[in-house]
Amino acid sequence: MPIARHVVRIEWGDCDAAGITFYPNYFRWFDAAAWRLFGQAGFDAATLMASRGVFLPIVEAGARFHRPGWLGDELVIESRVAEWRDRFFRVSHAVRRGDALVLEGFELRCWAMRDPEDARRMKAQPVPADFRAALEAGEPAA
Repeated sequence: MPIARHVVRIEWGDCDAAGITFYPNYFRWFDAAAWRLFGQAGFDAATLMASRGVFLPIVEAGARFHRPGWLGDELVIESRVAEWRDRFFRVSHAVRRGDALVLEGFELRCWAMRDPEDARRMKAQPVPADFRAALEAGEPAA
């Protein structure tokens, strides 16, 4: 499966008082990296919402921390779709500082549209074949 790479430099505002990355920031960076992956395949957020009325909400997320990220570190987040289900897909993330693995994480996302009976709710729909094919190929859908 194709991989998207997202580079982050840890700034002071990303850290706690000890100069270590405050852990919620990794989830913010996971989201940015996932959207880079989707955009690489031709499915940026604005296009999905405007043309298909689709959202890709996260229904589960997690991380395993191996070592801290420090102020000034440059991290590379490598993201890919690791698993496909009918209405859901898992995006895996590996965060590295040079050759060192800092953490591994994942997001379970679903292909969702607004519920026509209640606009405050979403309903999971089957993941379309063109979306899956584009992400598996790593290039925009035709």
